Amino acid sequence: MREKREAAGRKAETRRQEMAARAADEERRNAVQTQARAAAQEVVPWLQALGFSADEARRAAARAEAVPDTSLEQRVRLALTCFGPRTTSGSRVAPLGASH
Repeated sequence: MREKREAAGRKAETRRQEMAARAADEERRNAVQTQARAAAQEVVPWLQALGFSADEARRAAARAEAVPDTSLEQRVRLALTCFGPRTTSGSRVAPLGASH
């Protein structure tokens, strides 16, 4: 009988340790996610300063959550990739058939 109680006690202790480890993992995961969100939100004002709407800036900044440990400049550059390639406002190429 005593052996059964001791085995049950060991089993309960193992479960407590597993639960504590899971809770610690969850806490670390939450801290990392919070840090990633904060790093992404730092990008928003810079995108808005470049002329993007608040909604566009927030959506683009979401990309920066993947790399929270990089510099602000790198996160802004990454967010800017959401908007596609740069285009020029005017073409300097002469139309076909035009003479100089």
